[in-house]
Amino acid sequence: MSNFFLNKIHSQFSSHIISSKNRPYLIAEIGLNHNKDVDLAQQMIREAASCGANAVKFQSYTTDLFINSQVREAQQLYDIFKKYELNFTEHEMLREEAKKFGIDFISTPLTLDWVTHLVQLKTPFIKIASGDINNFLLLKEVSKKNIPVIISTGNSSLDEIDKAAAFFTLCGKKDVIFLHCISQYPANVQVLNLSTIPFLFERIGALCGFSDHTEGSDAAFAATLLGAVVIEKHFTLDRNLEGPDHCISATPAELSEIRQKIDIAHVMRGEPRSEPYGEESGGDILGKRSLYKIDGKIVPMRPRKQGLPKDSDIFELL
Repeated sequence: MSNFFLNKIHSQFSSHIISSKNRPYLIAEIGLNHNKDVDLAQQMIREAASCGANAVKFQSYTTDLFINSQVREAQQLYDIFKKYELNFTEHEMLREEAKKFGIDFISTPLTLDWVTHLVQLKTPFIKIASGDINNFLLLKEVSKKNIPVIISTGNSSLDEIDKAAAFFTLCGKKDVIFLHCISQYPANVQVLNLSTIPFLFERIGALCGFSDHTEGSDAAFAATLLGAVVIEKHFTLDRNLEGPDHCISATPAELSEIRQKIDIAHVMRGEPRSEPYGEESGGDILGKRSLYKIDGKIVPMRPRKQGLPKDSDIFELL
């Protein structure tokens, strides 16, 4: 495992520390679910904060710089993104709302110009979408900034993930977190392969998390048990709202449940240990055996007591 990436990440613009020892960092992915309605977006920020999310995440872009409207097959996609494009002033308003309610404001830059804007907004983290894992111009640009990066790996081969990790290494970017992700909406539990989380940690040495596109909270719970330090979940106030992502997003009640479940999983996960847990030792005397010498024979019997034949005497039993 590489020691290049950091195993504890603390952004200068956030009070949260991301590491295996801290409870998972929960991101409520608002994305385009704001419907370009600042009032709705602000309400979503407040709800996400009340549900226990650590951050809300948006998407920041200039549509004309990343979708070619001249290509007929891309016209529908262009129209969707153009319809929900937020300007810098709207970003500022949302950042201030997040600050007011004690929740981090982060975003995904889909175009290079917005990397600079997000730095101006002092976002604690820059999130890279799965589709940009091989967009090395974007990766190079974010690597120049003194802001940690979170990058998703949906629909990516192991070779693509390795190359992204190697590129960050070449750029000297150490504060990077990789999110295992299945780019299916909703994602089928049979294809989650959550064991990828510890596998990637061992392979590239970076902190890993999970961008969860499943329904419910089970996958987030399991991912946390397997070492995920970040959980990202699409978020909406109402699945019936207009827009492409509302129907596959978690409601406030579901986001609250995810917060509870991943916190429990984090406590359960704990840390590897070589000594008994303190409160276990109370049953040690009656629960374990010592070697007693009875009628000239060594017999393992309860209770366990000091001063009885040493464990080395067990060789007499062989």
